[in-house]
Amino acid sequence: MPQSNERQNIGKNTMRILKEKAMPLLARKRVNFEIDHVEKATPSRADLKSQVSQQLNVKPELVSIRHIYPKFGQHTSKVVAHIYEDEKTLKFLETPKGKKVAASAAAK
Repeated sequence: MPQSNERQNIGKNTMRILKEKAMPLLARKRVNFEIDHVEKATPSRADLKSQVSQQLNVKPELVSIRHIYPKFGQHTSKVVAHIYEDEKTLKFLETPKGKKVAASAAAK
């Protein structure tokens, strides 16, 4: 695990862990990152999910990107991610998001 002040080049972006908090009752960790994306748009959730899983050596299926906070006028963003211990807990606690979910809910 990298130190909190250490930056790592993952893919196209540079990531730094700001805070890491274990939540044993919810079987997950909450990790706050700062990501530099110089001369590029804010990365998508899918890109961030693969980068976080690569940096923390976990399966991408166990990572949930909760929030992305871009800083206005700068090429950095703060990212809040949850890393779960198993997929059962992830599916129980995380609500599905996206266009497909909204369309299926509207059809019911």
